[in-house]
Amino acid sequence: MPYRLVTFLLCFAISSSLLAKPFLLVSLPDEKHLAVYDINNRTGELTHLRNHKTEADPGPMSVSQDGSTLFLSLRTVGQLASYGIQSGTSELEHISTIEVDQDPAYHWQDHSGQWLITAYYHTGRVSVHHVDSTGHLSEKSSFFGETALNAHGVAATNDNRFVYIPHTGPNKIFQFEFDAQNGHLTLLENGVLTSKEFTGPRHLASHPTKPWLYGDYEQGNKAVFYKIRPDGLLQTIQTISSVPDDWPDRQGATARMTLSKDGNFMYVANRGHNSLACFKVHPKTGELSRVGIYPTEPNPRSFVISPNGKWLYAGGQDSGKLAIFARNRRTGVLVRTGTVETGKRPWWLQVIN
Repeated sequence: MPYRLVTFLLCFAISSSLLAKPFLLVSLPDEKHLAVYDINNRTGELTHLRNHKTEADPGPMSVSQDGSTLFLSLRTVGQLASYGIQSGTSELEHISTIEVDQDPAYHWQDHSGQWLITAYYHTGRVSVHHVDSTGHLSEKSSFFGETALNAHGVAATNDNRFVYIPHTGPNKIFQFEFDAQNGHLTLLENGVLTSKEFTGPRHLASHPTKPWLYGDYEQGNKAVFYKIRPDGLLQTIQTISSVPDDWPDRQGATARMTLSKDGNFMYVANRGHNSLACFKVHPKTGELSRVGIYPTEPNPRSFVISPNGKWLYAGGQDSGKLAIFARNRRTGVLVRTGTVETGKRPWWLQVIN
């Protein structure tokens, strides 16, 4: 390929990356809409653009693997909706809404981009629905199986072979083999991992390059590190507190947790203590060490890291405000830089890019 053409294509790709505008969506169930904010990559400031009305009270959101589709839970009416994301404007175009089980608490599109896997809190079930190339959700599920009450998350290995569903009530993680050809989950032999009483595994996230899985204990206010064995089963390696040592036992609960895109840091939201805990991931062993604990707005249910990794936004469910933090990408440390009023009970935050 001619040198000039290579240079042009490289410059075009860099320019496109720099021009990509990230947006923040906040689900506000009382108002029955998604609040849409522009993210200033340089300052982290949020500018409210509009409110997108939804068919019912919105809850958890997720974005397709290719970034073109938003998936939304309408928890109280037992529905899942999909919207096309208009690049550059964050406009949402409704694609489909399907009837599902009661209270879809979390969903995630598998790495093949063909299936949406959903956990249901009240009924303790898991579904797998096909997603076509336009983002349309199939009404008929390829898998709809019972696990246990309080199913609350979905995570998978990077090779798409194994799927993990944590349950906060019975203190269990169901471990499945996943057939991406037909969207079917099969429980592994000895595939139910039970943790101690008053733990409550809530959310899980896979390391981007290593066979490591991270999670949080809701009732236990702890971060958890698992190794993924070649057969897909999890081995619990470490638990570490996400609140100070002098915080009374079971006075509060963790909520959302996430890993930074590079896999170097893990963050956990502490409701009750009203804080975010940051942990560093050891690059060789995968074990966690606590970096710090940072005050948030009251009852931080959901938070997200900006696509460039420089900013973190945390919703205060009891204050109706978002806390803005500058994030040091090298150390993981957070510094509070601002506050934005958004609406009652900000339930879920989602970035789109």
